[in-house]
Amino acid sequence: RTKSSSSSASSSSDKNSLIGASKASSIALNSAGLSRSQVRDFSCELDVERGVKIYEVDFDYGRYDYSYDIDAYSGKILHKEKERD
Repeated sequence: RTKSSSSSASSSSDKNSLIGASKASSIALNSAGLSRSQVRDFSCELDVERGVKIYEVDFDYGRYDYSYDIDAYSGKILHKEKERD
């Protein structure tokens, strides 16, 4: 019994912990197959969209603009876009 209550406490605290801008940046860059040194005009901001905390990660590479919305708790990519500059 003690074990189950501690595991549920730990999973609820994990759910309440933000992944951090550094981790969100890595997720977006890895998805694009790029490194931080390759891109320009990089930004990563914590925001709330439709009641969900997200990291908005934006950067440019070559002739393209990349934009990612990443769940601030799970790190899941909620939306990604690659547009010609």
